[in-house]
Amino acid sequence: MNKPTYIIGDIHGAFGRLKQKIKDHDLKDCTLICVGDLGIGFSYSEKGERSACDGLNTFFAERDILFLSIRGNHDEPGYYNGPKRIDLSNFKLLPDYHKMVINDEKFLFVGGAVSIDRRWRKEGISYWADEIFVLKPELVEKCDVLITHSAPHWIGPFDKESISSWCDRDIGLWDLCYKERIEIAELFKLCSPSKSYHGHFHASHWVDFNDCYATILDIEEIKEHRKA
Repeated sequence: MNKPTYIIGDIHGAFGRLKQKIKDHDLKDCTLICVGDLGIGFSYSEKGERSACDGLNTFFAERDILFLSIRGNHDEPGYYNGPKRIDLSNFKLLPDYHKMVINDEKFLFVGGAVSIDRRWRKEGISYWADEIFVLKPELVEKCDVLITHSAPHWIGPFDKESISSWCDRDIGLWDLCYKERIEIAELFKLCSPSKSYHGHFHASHWVDFNDCYATILDIEEIKEHRKA
């Protein structure tokens, strides 16, 4: 029997609220997928981060939850890609272009996004030059479900006006944001999902686009995934 699958929006390190929300929804015996901005890498040293993740792993294991997350722009990339990656029994930070079959559906996971406040954050502590989304067509495969942090340009806000104050103080920011949205749309075309889930914009949006039901989740918003 297949276990339910749920998708959750940005968490931003609010692990106490995450646990409470899971208790409030009585989630157990399921898969829970975070669309990025989990908040890994901001609060602690590497030892502290691993200790916090061990605690979360224990919490999820007790409820028989498999927790998966891609990286957002508020996550240190090193905990998702490379030798520092955290991969525990019930708490897994997924590398970019990770593929996984869940309940007979093929999922493709790709993290990363531009931080609009990058100029006011400290590189290596609250900002990482390699936190952006990178399109790698050679790693893309057809999938049923696509999970990214940012979103294609055809869903959610896509105008300079919404971030104009940041763009006025950061030359080149809008070009990067524009490129990101267009390239995620290209990723979408390459993998042709029937459903996709995204975060990043701190608001809820959905659209039926080219036979795909695409959703942007608000902060800590939980949505049950159902097969198309």
